[in-house]
Amino acid sequence: MADVIKIELVTPSEMLFSDSAEMVVIPGSEGVFGVLPRHAATLANLQRGTLNVYNNGAITRRFLIDGGVADVLPERVIILAERAVDLDAVSTQHLDEQLVNATEAEAVFVNAVKEAV
Repeated sequence: MADVIKIELVTPSEMLFSDSAEMVVIPGSEGVFGVLPRHAATLANLQRGTLNVYNNGAITRRFLIDGGVADVLPERVIILAERAVDLDAVSTQHLDEQLVNATEAEAVFVNAVKEAV
């Protein structure tokens, strides 16, 4: 693998992803941006959207995040998300079960996940 950057995706309840990749594309509040190794140090607010992890020129992992902050340094990026779901691991049946007892805000996020899957 070529140059890589360490990526960590953390929510208040868990570390959802921790691995190295060639690039990560993040939904910033001012637009989507890509982070490669040796990226300039940046602190960015995030909005709801798809976070894509790339290796060998292709998307290898996808997450839907719901706001947060990205702390970007040349060798790593830490994404602190309010909520996040691994789009490659979630089932629509599980999402339907979550909708049963969801608050209005949770239901909006779960429906966004269903659309992204």
